[in-house]
Amino acid sequence: MMEFTEGKAVINVPEFEKITSRTEVFYNPHMAYDRELSLAIFKASQKEEVCDAFSGSGIRAILYALEGAHVTANDTNPCAITCIKENAELNNVSLTICNEDANLLLRRGTYDVVDVDPFGSPAYYLDSVVKGLGYDSYLFVTATDIRALCGFSKKAALRKYGVKTVKTPFSKELGVRVLVTAILREGAKYGIGFEVLFSYWKRHYIRVFLHAQHSKTAAFTCMDQVNPVYVCLCGWFSTRTTECCPYCGRETQAITSVYLGPIKCTPFLSTISGHDLVDRGKKELDTPFYYDTHYLASFHGVQPPKVKDLIEALAKRGHAASSTIFCSTAVKSDAPFGEVVKTCRDLQTTP
Repeated sequence: MMEFTEGKAVINVPEFEKITSRTEVFYNPHMAYDRELSLAIFKASQKEEVCDAFSGSGIRAILYALEGAHVTANDTNPCAITCIKENAELNNVSLTICNEDANLLLRRGTYDVVDVDPFGSPAYYLDSVVKGLGYDSYLFVTATDIRALCGFSKKAALRKYGVKTVKTPFSKELGVRVLVTAILREGAKYGIGFEVLFSYWKRHYIRVFLHAQHSKTAAFTCMDQVNPVYVCLCGWFSTRTTECCPYCGRETQAITSVYLGPIKCTPFLSTISGHDLVDRGKKELDTPFYYDTHYLASFHGVQPPKVKDLIEALAKRGHAASSTIFCSTAVKSDAPFGEVVKTCRDLQTTP
C-alpha cells in the first residue's frame, strides 16, 4: 500500500506506477489542487450534504467529511469500496458508502452538492446528474477529455456535447464553454438553469462549479446565451454571422453553438480568500474569449508583447483589458480585433 497525506486527510491506496483506467483503486495526487479549491467553494456554498459520485480512494469524500459535511461516497469498483471504508476509519469520519452505477444513484435521490469527477468524459452522466440536484443546489463537474472539449476532436465534441467545434487560439476557454453548454442543455429539459460560479483549465482537465436554479425562466435565460461564434485563422472572432473575416478576408468557420454568458460569479468568489487562482479570476474580464499574444505575433509577423504592456496600452486607448487564468500569454479585451493587433504592432516599435 502507498500512503498519501492531503490537507487534513491521510489515505492508503494500492501501489501504482501510472494512473490509468485499469488502476486498481483510482487516486490522482495531481488533483490535490482541485480538491483544495473544491473545498473552498463547498465551504462558501454553506451547504452540508455532498454526493461524491466517483469516489475512487475516497479522498475527496473524506476531505468534505472532515469539514463537517454529510457525504455519500459512491464507486462501482468493489476494491474502491473496501479502500473507502478503510480510509474513512483511518480518518475517523462517517460516510454513507454506495457501490452503484452513478446514473442509478443520482436518479434515486437528491443532494445539496453533487461532485462529478469521472475518469474521462462526464457526458454519459449529465442527465442523471441533473436529476440528482436538490432545490438551491450546487454542481461541481470535472472533464478530462480535453481533445473533444477544446476543438481538436470535432466528431467527439459533437457526439458527446452537441457542439460543432473548430480549432481556435482560445481552446482552453472554449473547452469550458462547451462543457457548460452541455450541462445547461440537460438542465433546461427539466426547468433548471445554472449560474456559473467559477471555471478553469489545468494540466489535463477542465473543472466547472455551478449553482442550480430550479426555474424555467432561469433555464430559458441560460439557453438564450447559447449562440454561434464565427472565427478566423487570423485570430478574429465574433458572434455576428459572417462568411468572410472583416479583418483579413478569409473564410470564417462557425462554432455552433456554445454558451457565451458569464463563466464566473464575482460576488460569490468575493467570499473566498487566500486562493491564488480565485484571486486572479476575480480580476479577469468576463467576456468571451481571449487573444493569445504569441498566436497573434506569429500569425501577423510581430514580436509578442508582454501581457502587462498590452493591457496597459489598451487601457490608455480607452478599452477594458485583463489577463486570463486560461492562458499566461493572453489578454481579454473589449477592444475591436484590429485595435488589438495594431496595439501589438505599436508596442513593437515603442522604445
